[in-house]
Amino acid sequence: MNKPVFTSNQPSITEWFSAIGNEAEASAFREEDNKKVDRLESLFQEIGLPYERPEAFEAVELTECSPRFADVLAQKGDELCAIRLVPKDSSLPKLRQRGLPLKETYENWYKKQDIEPAKYTAFVCPHADALLWASTFVIGYEGIIGEIVHGGHSQLTHGESKETVYRFSYDWNNWQWSESSVEAEAEVNRTLELLLVKNPDVQHSLKEKLGVEFVKGYLVGYFETTVWPDNKVYFIDFNRVLQKLVSLPLHSDTNDTERWGATAFGGIARGTVRIVTEASLESALFESGDILVCDNTDVRYLPLMQKAGAIITDRGGILSHAAIVARELKKPCIIGTKNGTGKLKEGILVEVDAEKGQVRVL
Repeated sequence: MNKPVFTSNQPSITEWFSAIGNEAEASAFREEDNKKVDRLESLFQEIGLPYERPEAFEAVELTECSPRFADVLAQKGDELCAIRLVPKDSSLPKLRQRGLPLKETYENWYKKQDIEPAKYTAFVCPHADALLWASTFVIGYEGIIGEIVHGGHSQLTHGESKETVYRFSYDWNNWQWSESSVEAEAEVNRTLELLLVKNPDVQHSLKEKLGVEFVKGYLVGYFETTVWPDNKVYFIDFNRVLQKLVSLPLHSDTNDTERWGATAFGGIARGTVRIVTEASLESALFESGDILVCDNTDVRYLPLMQKAGAIITDRGGILSHAAIVARELKKPCIIGTKNGTGKLKEGILVEVDAEKGQVRVL
């Protein structure tokens, strides 16, 4: 298999799965992701679910600057936007650029893309520069689990947050939170209310249209949301595949002083600690079964993740891309320890009990 080429150190979840050789999952994710706007639009029409509603164009319209696109460019050219290029053939890559004015994105990014326009649909999406909150969560049959943070959602999906990440779980009886926050709890509750569908006829309609499922009236799936400066919640993802890879309920780091962090994947492993920084990635001495300890994982760490007996990170979230990959690799993994790289010393022997979120020096 050819070595995958990535455009960033934090690639899409589809690229992660391709990198570990799971093409079946990669294909399923690619197909699901390419149709997410259609699903979100159906939810908007049926239950009024707010989302970053785009204007859709054939990519040819952008290339030729059709009258319809020219009108949008004239009206919104100075506004921040995102352009998503979604392939009509799922084997082609999805491309996107976010956070710049529309004119700049069009001139300096879109026009430089080496694509066949006829094979792509272009979505021009609104974009907010300063977000109040972002959340990722899964609603499943066993309960709800997720995270919320001040700021953008990449802090959660890429595990890049320097803000406090509030982890939560709900087993349909009791809520658990990693840290108490009245604001965070209120945001999660009002977001979940948007996914509560009480009308059985509407539930039936959505089951027929989208093949979705419901539990206790809530739509089942993986979701990402943001809260814009106008204090409105906007959904940016609804995925029916991803939630099936997350076994609920996951253990959180709530109310337990013995826990080092949150469990991304359970299990017990013994091995030698190898603290790997970005600077030491190329030179790190790492044997099969060693315990990978790092600030945060990205795609550059994948060869070490594959060899590791267990993984411990200072940062990262339970639904971050790297945590999902750790579960796919079936590697015991504790994330969000805050200072695992400081607590542990290079070369010592430890036992990692990821189920309990604990590390014991042997």
